[in-house]
Amino acid sequence: MSDLEPLFRPRLQYPERALRLRREGRVIVEFRIGNDGAPQDVRVVEAVPPGLFEQSALRYAAGLRYQAGEKPPHPSETMAKERERQRLEVRFEMRGQA
Repeated sequence: MSDLEPLFRPRLQYPERALRLRREGRVIVEFRIGNDGAPQDVRVVEAVPPGLFEQSALRYAAGLRYQAGEKPPHPSETMAKERERQRLEVRFEMRGQA
């Protein structure tokens, strides 16, 4: 999982359907951090249970903000940096939900 700490975390939206069903779960998302500190190419790697939390996890991950990176001096370093992907586990738990 990612060892980078975001500077900003948006509020995680618990899906209404999951609240009605009283379900908990987790989603692992993967993304690159752009030079502006925003996640790019965010995608789901795993979801338990499938089909319930993915969209909320994708919105959450896309809203994260990290320290903006400095541009590497050489194009080859830019390509290597872009291939580095981060993984994040987003947990959905009922405690604290209305």
